[in-house]
Amino acid sequence: MSEAGWSEGRERWELDRRPADVLLIGSQVAFGSVGMNGVLPMLADARVVPLPTIVLANLPHYPRVQAQPMPAQWLGDSIRDLDALGVLDEIDSICTGYFASSDQVEAVADAVQPLLDRRPGLRVLVDPTLGDSDVGLYTDPAVAPALRDRLLKLATGIVPNRFELALLSGADLQQTDAAEAARSLLGPRAQWAVISGGAASGDSTLVDVVVTRDGSEEFEHPLIPTTVKGTGDAFAGALLASLRRGASVTDAVDHAAAAVRDLLA
Repeated sequence: MSEAGWSEGRERWELDRRPADVLLIGSQVAFGSVGMNGVLPMLADARVVPLPTIVLANLPHYPRVQAQPMPAQWLGDSIRDLDALGVLDEIDSICTGYFASSDQVEAVADAVQPLLDRRPGLRVLVDPTLGDSDVGLYTDPAVAPALRDRLLKLATGIVPNRFELALLSGADLQQTDAAEAARSLLGPRAQWAVISGGAASGDSTLVDVVVTRDGSEEFEHPLIPTTVKGTGDAFAGALLASLRRGASVTDAVDHAAAAVRDLLA
């Protein structure tokens, strides 16, 4: 093929390089609604670049599961590659979820920092996907301190459940106010934390808590009993979708809770 023909063919088959709206970093499953599979449907109106920290055949609680964590250097270099292509020039948000190792957290923090240096207003939503009260910890224990020491310092907002809040803050939530524990995690860029579905009132109500440096506010929602996994991922995705449309964090929490209820119903 001539050089002109090759050039013409390359233009025809060139990947779509329009700038993205959201950089999404988290777990990818072939079968299941957790991780990025739970977040992406909530961001249907956004142009999302999904970057996996780990690829799994299915959820780990099945009898068999194939899982392949991505090398930390690959994650960091992939963000830099996307940046060099101009794909990240117009993103308004970065959303992070599951990390398989502390090295991955470090690599992502190192690669995201230059983006924030250039664009200080860039939104960074950290969903510290570490575990839950019914199953305990489901990642490397070293991920929690890495998140606390590196990525939370870059976050605009964080969305822990009560189990993750206790793990990150080191607080005994039986004795320490949850809002106070969440406030201790707010880094220099952070504006708020949402303790998602973390407190139950009676048997029929869930309480989400929005925490800022100056105060906190509780939001009650009807409880739909379920053992389905991925509701936290869907909540974070719906929260981000609402924030991107200009909603306040309190309105975004109401929207996200309603979106998750609709899924479960």
